[in-house]
Amino acid sequence: MEQPVGGPEVRRAAIVEHLVATGTGTARLDTLAQHFEVSTMTIHRDLDVLAEEGKVERVRGGVRLVGQPFTERDVAVRRVANAEVKTALARVSVGLLEEGEVLALDDSTTVAALAPFLPGLAPGAVMTHSLSLLGELSRTLADTPLIGLGGRYVSTTDSFLGPATCEQMAGLSADVSLVSTTSLRAGGLYHPDEEAARTKTACVGLGQRAILLCDSSKAGAAGVHFVARFEDFDEIVVDCHMAPDTLARMEESGARLHVVDAPEPACGAGRGPTCGVEAESPGRER
Repeated sequence: MEQPVGGPEVRRAAIVEHLVATGTGTARLDTLAQHFEVSTMTIHRDLDVLAEEGKVERVRGGVRLVGQPFTERDVAVRRVANAEVKTALARVSVGLLEEGEVLALDDSTTVAALAPFLPGLAPGAVMTHSLSLLGELSRTLADTPLIGLGGRYVSTTDSFLGPATCEQMAGLSADVSLVSTTSLRAGGLYHPDEEAARTKTACVGLGQRAILLCDSSKAGAAGVHFVARFEDFDEIVVDCHMAPDTLARMEESGARLHVVDAPEPACGAGRGPTCGVEAESPGRER
């Protein structure tokens, strides 16, 4: 296996994903070392950290998962996955925003790619339930009011999810909501985790306008809990490798569709090339 980009934290998240993928939640140390192309001692250190975090349990000659397998890829892996695509989507999305608008940002790593562009936009305020994004914006938007949406903290998403978070959102309003998700299917957004899905639904409802940012790897991906319909968005920003049937459903929704020239995302399903011509701008409307 090619080494995960991003260092020990990402490799440890990938180890947990690998254990989930085995179906048994178990693996031998030498097998992990071979799979991740590192030394046995490196795997020993990784497993010691994961054991301290309560994610795995050391057993004779190997390791096994503790508790239920995660329903979504660990945030450490998602932060470095398809980074170029996320940046391309963010660059077009920030062009749809006006200076001084109040923004509601969900906890997705796709929406987090907006962070480097926001200081130049000078938003009126920003609210988010992503802990890492809140920390980043506190350093780059020192003069901008920031609203942290708390609740139950979930380490695999590094964000706050659930009823308490949704309750806070019910008492707030924003000019624009920016949201992404794990799965696009049946004309809408879905997520494998019920609490995450409900929190994203509440985030969509915060804005007077709503923008969806999503790469083509999400088309047809697993996700059983409903988040929103394409019709719930005013603008949809996707890469040019999105499956044609998904693009058609998006166009039918009435949202303004922006197709962005970008590298093809990895680990996707249901994609099909739609980049037949050069774009006149980074994001071309459909």
